[in-house]
Amino acid sequence: MSQVGQRVLVVGGSSGMGEAGVRALAASGARVVMADRKKAPGDLGAERVLEIDIGDDALIASVVSEAGEILGGLDAVWNNAGVCHVGTLESMELDDFDLSFALNVRANAVLARTALPLLRQAGGGSLLFTASAASIMVAKGSLPYIASKSALLTMTRQLALEYAGDNIRVNALCPGWVDTPFNAPAWEMFGGRESFLHKVPELVPLHRMGTVEEFGAIVRFILSADARFMTGQAVVVDGGESLIKGPTR
Repeated sequence: MSQVGQRVLVVGGSSGMGEAGVRALAASGARVVMADRKKAPGDLGAERVLEIDIGDDALIASVVSEAGEILGGLDAVWNNAGVCHVGTLESMELDDFDLSFALNVRANAVLARTALPLLRQAGGGSLLFTASAASIMVAKGSLPYIASKSALLTMTRQLALEYAGDNIRVNALCPGWVDTPFNAPAWEMFGGRESFLHKVPELVPLHRMGTVEEFGAIVRFILSADARFMTGQAVVVDGGESLIKGPTR
């Protein structure tokens, strides 16, 4: 699955799934610019690492523009940045609810709108958003996260329909449980990571969490020419968890 010369901007790639995705893309020949607010490993494989705050519209626009200049255009953009806030309607902080929609939904819209001209100039391309398997399910105690990720999935489908005529594909990666610190707030609902690990066989038919390397390979496929007929899809990779809970859409 060669992606030699593909020009990719990855936002949120300094650790976890994002880091694995950058490494997988670079290993397949893609030219990658990575942006994050955290320091990235020195051997990441990206041509350049930029600083970004996805809550800052102007900084998003600046990063997209700079990535386009560095790479000579853009063929694909993957936003893996977001937040995980949990709580019920009564227990959650309203600020966390607002921040979840600002960073999990609005920031993706700003990034996509800023990148569209560059993707059009390239004759088409791919937008990928990291949503969640929670986008298609409901679960107690996770209102800010599930509501915002569900909204992101709906936006993904809407954009896929609107920009198919420009040969721009738009998809959402919907991970289930992945063993990364991002999921720490959700693990706390089970009493912490170790307690959660004992629950995994009940929650996930494959009896384990996913690895970041598995998701790196999936990202590489979604952004590749091998997936050129795929758009508007919720790519759910959850070890079968949604088979038990059942999708809500």
